[in-house]
Amino acid sequence: MELPNWLRIVLLLLSVVSFLPQLRLLYVRKDSAGLSLFYLLFNLIVATELFTLSFIFVVNYAREEFAGPDLFVHDPLNAGDRMNLAQFALVWVLWLVIFIASLAWRSDDPDHSRRRTVAILYLSFLLISVGPVFIDAVTDHSRDQYHSWGLGMFVDVHLLLVVPVVSILGIVAVVAQARAITGAAPGSGLGALSLAGLVAQGLVFALLALSWPWRLAFPWDEVGGDWLQWAVLKAWLQVAGFVAVDYAVFALGQFVLLWVAVRRGLGHGGIERVSAGDETEPLLGS
Repeated sequence: MELPNWLRIVLLLLSVVSFLPQLRLLYVRKDSAGLSLFYLLFNLIVATELFTLSFIFVVNYAREEFAGPDLFVHDPLNAGDRMNLAQFALVWVLWLVIFIASLAWRSDDPDHSRRRTVAILYLSFLLISVGPVFIDAVTDHSRDQYHSWGLGMFVDVHLLLVVPVVSILGIVAVVAQARAITGAAPGSGLGALSLAGLVAQGLVFALLALSWPWRLAFPWDEVGGDWLQWAVLKAWLQVAGFVAVDYAVFALGQFVLLWVAVRRGLGHGGIERVSAGDETEPLLGS
């Protein structure tokens, strides 16, 4: 069963809404202190990898003539496949905006050392993800008989090696931000971390995680089984299901961070307020 396109549009709009509290708090404060730079980096890398793979299947593969089962996208492409790409692109751009703004507005890194480190790490990741894919998309390969083989190898390397590592980074991101919360000085608040953003992103990305099994193509009939069989489930996770896993990890991580933030507020004795210019966010307490 395919997810209807109108529901994809709703989820796309909800994704934008879920990022607004964090974006607004950053804009009001003009300071990203309180946000772990590695939390931002790792979540941006996850978003970049998902966008990269979707772009390959929707744009790069569309110029090739492959005969085989539907994997990740349908053959021929349909509107749902393109809307999935829009979803990945939107989340990538929103994380990129937060990442760049956080590097530009940072008060607790006077020598720019941490900012330089995460910027270099992300630029390095671009060299093995979006960069090659964009270059391939605008290059004429009509006379290159080995192009299809090279593109397939690129996808295989990402699906088998890069995706598992990136999924782990999604978990590490939660740990990095949790350490930033618990390591802050008593009474210092949460800085640029938006509690409303944690709630909104947790709820929206949980819905997105539940929707992906009905959004991405997979040849269930041709693999000779259903998702209850481990071999079939493993194949699905490798070529499509990792998207649902990454989104579920992020959603759960946001709720974990919310719990850590609330406990920290309670541990400091009551209601702790996080002020940012004219915006104040209450942290629940007794």
